[in-house]
Amino acid sequence: MFFFLAGVVEGKLKRCDDIQGWCVSYRSALVLSSSALTPEECKPLVTPLSMEDPSVMYGRVNFLLGYTSHDVYKAFLNLTDSSWVKISASPVRSGEVVMLQENRMNGTCMTSTTNVTFEGNTATVEMANSTSSFYLLPSCDGCLVFVINSTARNTKRLLKLLKIDIDASDEFVAHSLYLLGKESTLKEPELEHFKQQATCLGFSGDPDFIYNPEKSFCAEGEGIKIPN
Repeated sequence: MFFFLAGVVEGKLKRCDDIQGWCVSYRSALVLSSSALTPEECKPLVTPLSMEDPSVMYGRVNFLLGYTSHDVYKAFLNLTDSSWVKISASPVRSGEVVMLQENRMNGTCMTSTTNVTFEGNTATVEMANSTSSFYLLPSCDGCLVFVINSTARNTKRLLKLLKIDIDASDEFVAHSLYLLGKESTLKEPELEHFKQQATCLGFSGDPDFIYNPEKSFCAEGEGIKIPN
């Protein structure tokens, strides 16, 4: 569940508390001192990276940690077992990239392919039921940190199909912070760096998504194809 509300999977929500002790240890590594960072300390952490060369994003990365501001997106992250993204140059449009996503949600694999356009350091992804813009933040080697602003549409029908009982507007805006990496785990300093970025951007507490390495990833092309 990366940039958009995708797929229809019935079932109950799963929470990190249900994943034995692994999430507990991961959360412990995310705990920082209670002192807040100053604006001067936050500035290098949340200054967008240049997207003049989109190839810095190329390759496959796994969704490891995520915060989001909206309850609907939190519910979708709770349904997500695993997710990965492969980014490559567009074969038909110069300066654009193609984003292939493979999401395992509540045990079901779903695949989608979208085009990404750029304006300055901001990228935009258009889907049938959402529009998302994002930019990159500094992160660890082999990692990508996305700050995402999404406008979701036609939400109530999807929530009904998924049997998610949330009182939400049919259209809303959500703000998210996601960390993706080439590996399936992170080192403690990398976790702390991400937590500091989250704090600077106004997020608090545990991430809304923490990847459990015991959960398998979908193979490329394995899932139900989600139309654009």
